[in-house]
Parts: sequence; C-alpha cells; structure tokens
Amino acid sequence: MSEEKLSGAATEIMQSAIARTRAYFDSEYGINVAEIESHVGDTASLTLLDMTAIIGLGGQINLLVAFSFQESLVNSMYAKMNAGFDVPENEVDMYREATVGEVVNTILGHCTIDLQKLDNQGIPMTPPVIIDHIKTIRRMKNTIFFTQSLDTPLGQINISLIGSKELFNSAL
Repeated sequence: MSEEKLSGAATEIMQSAIARTRAYFDSEYGINVAEIESHVGDTASLTLLDMTAIIGLGGQINLLVAFSFQESLVNSMYAKMNAGFDVPENEVDMYREATVGEVVNTILGHCTIDLQKLDNQGIPMTPPVIIDHIKTIRRMKNTIFFTQSLDTPLGQINISLIGSKELFNSAL
C-alpha cells in the first residue's frame, strides 16, 4: 500500500468520527473503544468486516464514510436496541440492518457539529446504505481509502473515509 499525505480536513473528519464513536459506545453501552491501527492509501480494495453502513457526506466535504462491524458487535447492538421487542424471526435481518444504520447515522450526525467549520453551508448526509457479508469494496480511479480500526470488548469496528485524492492531499 502506498502511503498518502493526509490533508488537515481528512484528519479532522476521521478524528471526529473516532471521538463520536467513542462517545456513542460509552454512553449507549458503557464500553471503551480503543484505536488499534490506521492506514491510508490507494490500495485496490477496501476490506470490510461482517456488516457495513455507508453514508455520504456532501457539500465541500464530499466523501463516503463506511463503518464496518464484526458480527459479534452487530449482535450486541441489535440485542440492546431491541430489548423488550418481539421481533418476528423473518424480520431479524431487517432489524439488525436498521440497528447498524441508526448507530452510524447518529454518530455521523454528531460529527457534522464538529465539521461545520469545514463547510459553512451545512453538511448534507445520505441515508445509510447497508452492506451485509460483502468482503471488499473496489477502489475507483483517483480514490483513496483512509481506515481506522477500533476495538471494543464486543468486537471490532473499521471506519473508512472514501474520497478523492484531492481531499486527502489538500485542504477544503
């Protein structure tokens, strides 16, 4: 993997995502989130964990953010969010996906508060797209991945920024 020089904006976006992820998991689950490794570059593909939610951040930021979760963490989040609900067996997968989408939407929604100085026009967000049991995303031309792996007692999370080389190599 070739290492790329990150812009201040890309670093700021990732730092916000990490901080907001830590705050969310601490407040909702009472668990610590630890950074375990990060990498950036123009590799041919991005390796995903078991379930991934992707949200686009628009405006001047203009990138995709992918949160990829180990299944054990998805199962724990699903159990917590749906405690006390009688979920029919044929709807469990739909509720698991909705849980992941809600978690990522909440985290990135809070990130927009941190990032508003990068785009004073506001930061539009797409609804989450859920990818289940797909292991890679192929890199498009002129795109770079910036991934931070996080660890919790319930499983791993990979947060990836997917954007143009210009975003990663220059300020907004």
